[in-house]
This record gives sequence, C-alpha cells and structure tokens, in this order.
Amino acid sequence: MEQGLPAENQWDLLVEHGGGLQLGFHALWVESDDPEELSGRFRVDPGSRLECDVTTLAGTYKGPPAKGIWIGPHAPGWTHLFVFGLSSAHPAIDNLGKRRAFQIKFWGEAGEGLGPLNLLYDGELLGDVNPPYEEGGYMPLPEYRPFTEGLALDPDGDMEHDFHTLWCVVGRITGRFTDREWWTRARTFYSIPSGAWER
Repeated sequence: MEQGLPAENQWDLLVEHGGGLQLGFHALWVESDDPEELSGRFRVDPGSRLECDVTTLAGTYKGPPAKGIWIGPHAPGWTHLFVFGLSSAHPAIDNLGKRRAFQIKFWGEAGEGLGPLNLLYDGELLGDVNPPYEEGGYMPLPEYRPFTEGLALDPDGDMEHDFHTLWCVVGRITGRFTDREWWTRARTFYSIPSGAWER
C-alpha cells in the first residue's frame, strides 16, 4: 500500500460526511486492536457510552469545555479516535503506552490551520511524518519516506491539498484510507469527566 492512493479525495469526504469536523478536529490513529483498553486510558465515564454515527455525534457533542472521544476500529492493528476538548500535550495523550500513535490537529481555516502529522510513542513526540515540499527533501523521520513517495505538501499553503496529503500518508502507514463506509459507520462516544485528570 506504500504507493497507493485513495479512491476519493480525503478532504472532500470529510466535508461531505464529517458532520462539521471540517471546522476543526483532533484525530489520533493508535497502534492497537483494543478500543476498550484505549478508552480506559482516557479515563472515560463508562456510563456515558453511546454507539453513534457522525450525524448523531454532531448533535451530541456540545464543544468546549466538554471533553470526550469518539473511538472505533480503523484497520487491523489500528484504532481511530476523534478527541474533543484535550490539548496535544494533555496527560491522556501521553498515556497511550508503548505503541505508535499518529496525531493530526486542525484548528479550522479561520484558526491556526492544519498541524503536522505527528508520531508519538509512550508520551514522547518523535517528530512529524509530513512529506517534503519537493521530492527527496528533508524529513525529520526519514524511515517514513517510503510512505510519502509521490506525495508532496503544497509550498503555497493549499490547506485542502495538504489535508488530503497527510491523510494519504497515515492511510498508507495504517493500511486504510478513509472512504464512505469509514465515515458512516458507528463508533463509540464517551465523555471524559471534568475531574478525571486532576492530580
């Protein structure tokens, strides 16, 4: 799959099926087949469990200061989460264990824009896996270069192009691009109690 490309543009799918997530999101792909174990690491409220699609999610999640996750299988060996109300440096993100976790944050076109595709491991940021702006350009984690072949970021800052590109990279790494089935399936929403991470 290293050279593969998705059947549909990843940004267009987000806009069509994301229930407003194109206005901003925090996404994680975690190397795990156990969404329940990962949910426990986020210290969710088990009683808040709701099986829902993205349309129901959009009507359920009310935004900050509420905290929560929408979690489900992504591909064999991988779980995907949309995370709500947590910063990239939140202790929950640092609590994912000795496994790879890829993270993208998007603050919306009116905000700070699209962040890099970060690789986290055991609470440590190892670097980003962004494709270079030109073939053979610098990559902080060159071992991931094979997953970026044929892809390049737009030096002129076309956010929609760069979103598609980053989601193609993570799709190649995990073995699954997003598609209509991915966006319309039900996943599990949990809220995270406000005091769950107080020390």
